[in-house]
Amino acid sequence: MKRPALAAATAALATGALLTGCGSTHAPSDQAGAARPAVSASPSVSASASASGSAGSTPEEAQRKFEEQREQAAAEHDRTFPAVAAACAGKSTATPSPAATATASGSYQPENPKYNENHVYAQLVPLNPLQQCRGDAHAARVTAEAAKQPPTGPDQAKALLTRLGYPGAAVGQTANGVQFSVSVPGVGPCLSGTLSATPRVEAHGPYLEGGCERPKGGH
Repeated sequence: MKRPALAAATAALATGALLTGCGSTHAPSDQAGAARPAVSASPSVSASASASGSAGSTPEEAQRKFEEQREQAAAEHDRTFPAVAAACAGKSTATPSPAATATASGSYQPENPKYNENHVYAQLVPLNPLQQCRGDAHAARVTAEAAKQPPTGPDQAKALLTRLGYPGAAVGQTANGVQFSVSVPGVGPCLSGTLSATPRVEAHGPYLEGGCERPKGGH
């Protein structure tokens, strides 16, 4: 299969998803357990709104509407997670080169020239400094809360993540403990890790083929 072209197109879409974030309808404040409602548009909703709103519009108008939606999502995120907003204020939004895209298995460069093509499914959209700062701050926040009383199962993990403001998290039980992945509501990036035993959470961009969960398979 000709994957490079697919990867490039998907990277552009994934970058848009990273900027708009995943949907959530109930995001609590940055204080653990202090819930207050918030609304963030999901990528599909934002895309539909942009498509319908830009029908008959010029490219400049469509871009302006997209920027407005992005700014609104970022403002909602900052109101919901003020500590993260304060920690990352002033960070650069310069987009890294696609060449900096990492794979989930590291930066190993094998002799097989087809390796990267065959493992596009495991490649990640790179994060700019602001996205990385937000991701690291959210990861530290989740890790600290989970360490207080590590969830013993998916239900407890889901309840913890929802309370902290990540209701869209995908949670599952594995031999290594309770695993989860989620996109920070409104702005991204992705958070993934283990919540049981010794919690370990990392921030990363979405996969080139879409979403925060590592795709299965390859060529």
